[in-house]
Amino acid sequence: MFRSKDRPTAALPATAASMDVRPITTPPTTTIDASSEFTGSLKTQKAVHIDGKVEGDIDCGSIVTIGNGGKVSARVRAEAVLIDGEVHGDIEARTEITLRKTARVHGDLKTEGIVIERGAKVEGQITIGPSNRAEPSRAESNRGESTTPTLALATPKPKL
Repeated sequence: MFRSKDRPTAALPATAASMDVRPITTPPTTTIDASSEFTGSLKTQKAVHIDGKVEGDIDCGSIVTIGNGGKVSARVRAEAVLIDGEVHGDIEARTEITLRKTARVHGDLKTEGIVIERGAKVEGQITIGPSNRAEPSRAESNRGESTTPTLALATPKPKL
């Protein structure tokens, strides 16, 4: 329809039909399904998907996904963490934490990037920024102006 009348059409080579086309694969995933419970320390380089119950520690070199039915009572350390379910414990992700609208988190979050959908609930402290920054020693922080605000409370004197 839009081809030039002066240019001949090129036919596909005979080998085109027999080309090795491989499907795009996702990285292998360790799955804890809704009917499963796990207690202990899980350390893996593979992605982890949790729809069941987990208690203990999770140390993952890839992505940890906690599904809508997942209930985790653990310290979680991973490259990235995506939460649809419930977590009781501190979470540290090297790149990003994503809290979907059904997420319920009771613990501190530490990451370089965070996404929180409207409806997600967090009870804890959120720290965002590079994790390789060394904390200054107490002696160094007392030398100049303090960058951390402090709150001093006065105690009332008892009446005699």
